[in-house]
Amino acid sequence: MSNSRKVTDPNASGKSGFLWGLVALLVIVAVVIGYIVWNGQSAKTDELADRAVDVNMDMQYEDHSVVLKSANTKDDAPVVDLYEDFSCPHCAELAVASDEKMVQAIEDGKMVVHIRTLNFMDGRDDPEKEPEKLDGYSTQAATAARALAEDGDVHAYWNLRKVLLEGQQDVARQWGAEEMADAAKAFDASGDAVDKIKGMDLSAGQEFAAANYHKLEKDTGSVSSPRIFVDGEELELTSDLGAWVDQVAK
Repeated sequence: MSNSRKVTDPNASGKSGFLWGLVALLVIVAVVIGYIVWNGQSAKTDELADRAVDVNMDMQYEDHSVVLKSANTKDDAPVVDLYEDFSCPHCAELAVASDEKMVQAIEDGKMVVHIRTLNFMDGRDDPEKEPEKLDGYSTQAATAARALAEDGDVHAYWNLRKVLLEGQQDVARQWGAEEMADAAKAFDASGDAVDKIKGMDLSAGQEFAAANYHKLEKDTGSVSSPRIFVDGEELELTSDLGAWVDQVAK
């Protein structure tokens, strides 16, 4: 009868302990990274809320445009159609230069503004693609803007638009549905609107932007942005981008 002897690795227990230690370390690192990301996002959201501006305008979503006007709008107030694309750098420049004056003119009842959002910039790499089929950043931003406009929340709409345009270099091509929803929430948008943005049905933004694309093309024969029409007549923008408000709001 022979005796069998089990040979064991004297380092086995040490290896096992090392592996468990490594797993524990990786878990801790993941938790720390998750906390940093969450904390950073929270700080960013708080920063957005602090930067929000108050506006005193009425808003309606009508004929594929966001209509901004005052309760005391004058009967002869000019009607402005403003075409813009959230990926358009010149639209961002126009917003920085003239939005504050435009809001003041609207609140004073000196003009009614129809913001007509476009998404043609999403098709720069495929110009033959129809606006109804585009799905890039411009279309996503249009979808988010429409959700807030249809919800009737002018504060959330205006401030999200402000961030998307004035902060274009920081957010364009980086933000998606999740970030836009978080921003809308920071601006006190309703839970339904936030959920709609987060769940993002791009067909809403595609329809919104495509309708304005086809209107502009039909009316003028070409599509570009930014473009401003006053009572149906196109206004030529000058190097002084804020001057158009003074010219219109007399």
